[in-house]
Amino acid sequence: MSEPVADTRIPRLAVGCRVRTVSPDEAMLLVPEGALRLKGAASEIIGLIDGQRSVGAITTLLQQKHATTAASQIAAEVKQFLDKLYARSVLLYKN
Repeated sequence: MSEPVADTRIPRLAVGCRVRTVSPDEAMLLVPEGALRLKGAASEIIGLIDGQRSVGAITTLLQQKHATTAASQIAAEVKQFLDKLYARSVLLYKN
């Protein structure tokens, strides 16, 4: 079992952005400028953003689901993905 991740920021999608599920492994992130196709880990991460869960909680859930993958790798992937969305103003943080 992995240790809880301390990042308490709560991500939420920016106004005008929404998710459309295409399949269990794929989602479309609809943004004002177009759409982003999300597969695999990106689709899983975006599916856990509900405006209530912190980055740490999202990371911990994924670490539990994918116990055979290094916890540090999952934490890095979550951070990198969310950082990219934040840089594009698609994602905001409550805290």
